Amino acid sequence: MCLTAHFIDQDWKLRKKIINFGELKGHKGVDIAEGIVDCLDGWGIKKVFSITVDNASSNDTAVAKLKEVFNARGISICDNAFLHMRCVAHILNLVVSDGLGDISLSVKRIREAVRFIRNSPERLKRFHEFAAVQKIEGKRGLCLDVPTRWNSTFLMLQAAERFEKVFMMYEMYDEQFRKDLESKKDRHGIIGVPEKTDWDNARRMMGFLGRFYDFTLKISGSHYTTSNLFLQEVHSLYHLINKWVEEVEKDYDLSVMAKKMKLKYEKYWGDVDKMNKLLYIATVMDPRYKLGFLEYGLKRVYPEDGKGGRMAEDVRKATFELFAHYEQVWKSKQHKGASTATLTPIVEECGNDVIDVLAEYKRHREQIDGAVNKSELERYLREADEPMEMNFDVLGWWKVNCSRFPALSMMAKDVLAVPISTVASESAFSAGGRILDDFRSSLTPRIVEALICSSDWIRGDSRPSLDEEDAEEVDKIDEGKILKLALHIYIVIDF
Repeated sequence: MCLTAHFIDQDWKLRKKIINFGELKGHKGVDIAEGIVDCLDGWGIKKVFSITVDNASSNDTAVAKLKEVFNARGISICDNAFLHMRCVAHILNLVVSDGLGDISLSVKRIREAVRFIRNSPERLKRFHEFAAVQKIEGKRGLCLDVPTRWNSTFLMLQAAERFEKVFMMYEMYDEQFRKDLESKKDRHGIIGVPEKTDWDNARRMMGFLGRFYDFTLKISGSHYTTSNLFLQEVHSLYHLINKWVEEVEKDYDLSVMAKKMKLKYEKYWGDVDKMNKLLYIATVMDPRYKLGFLEYGLKRVYPEDGKGGRMAEDVRKATFELFAHYEQVWKSKQHKGASTATLTPIVEECGNDVIDVLAEYKRHREQIDGAVNKSELERYLREADEPMEMNFDVLGWWKVNCSRFPALSMMAKDVLAVPISTVASESAFSAGGRILDDFRSSLTPRIVEALICSSDWIRGDSRPSLDEEDAEEVDKIDEGKILKLALHIYIVIDF
């Protein structure tokens, strides 16, 4: 099990540290929960705001057990209502995989064509020679997809599409190419060689899958906040899915896939009561969006029977309930640190008249500003939204304004630290960072943990780009070279 702690430090920088990489006694939820508790106790971590895990039954059991432990210790926040965060990238994978269950004939033809070329070094050599004739250059060549990983299908199409003319040349050179592919059959009939229409369909499929691919990378970032991106990103995908559903006459295969994806999408994200509301509260904590954009977005996605409006109201209530907790914590801290000093002699000499005038002026200013009995959250929501800039530094904004909203900034610090994916973007589709090779597998668990943790701490925020590694990992999986993968769990610690 790999346990990663997320937090925002005093300088409003997002931090991520692997604090555990160890063996579990078993794969049951109780074993996972026990491993997490032991790790937290070992590090002296007293408070946990949220736990991000994959969508698995064992993880559900683990989180339920952790809720019991936190309640018993009296360290739960809002009765653990926001503790369980399901990995958005994992749910998105389920959505896309469900749609690709019955993949189009065009993709099957390209897959078999790629398989034929890659099955022989001689064929691959000849193929590269034809590519040189066509002046097609590039480090990445053909890669074969893994049916259980939709992103590998996207990478296969992305790599093969560049070689459309090369495949046509190869077909004229090698008669066995057509014979072999026309001998392949599925339940719909003969597969055959890729035609011009197949490559056009592949490009549309690439555009389709590319949006999900980019979305997954974006919400899997580990060096910037991701929780505040959920609403705008996932709802833009929902509108895109609806658009594809309606294009049944233009592209039947794409429309059928989109319908399946829509059903799966609504299963996980169609009811706010079944979701962790932090996914939406984080939007409120982004000064560009707040409640206005939240309400607009939900009503736009769920216009029927006022569903979007009801969902927005539920999130609004949850936001105020969560803020009430932080407001109480802040007041408690202020009370403990309050000064017991008396008025200075100068003020005492002035008498009560001066004090009364100052108090009256303060009430006057509050009436002008409309801030009478307004909480920090209410004042924050009343202020004008920040400009909709793509590169807006949300943590930088809170760093500047935390003195104006001391209690609310405590809440923002925890909410915005929540990762909505259990896999960092650097390995969202690559197992490279999660593989235990033959050498590491021969080491003791404690040594492996020391290597993994120390490597993460030393590297800090620097991470290599693994764009080119994706296709290589697809090949490794196809060849059975992936040895072991770790269960990734992210926690947000509350100081």
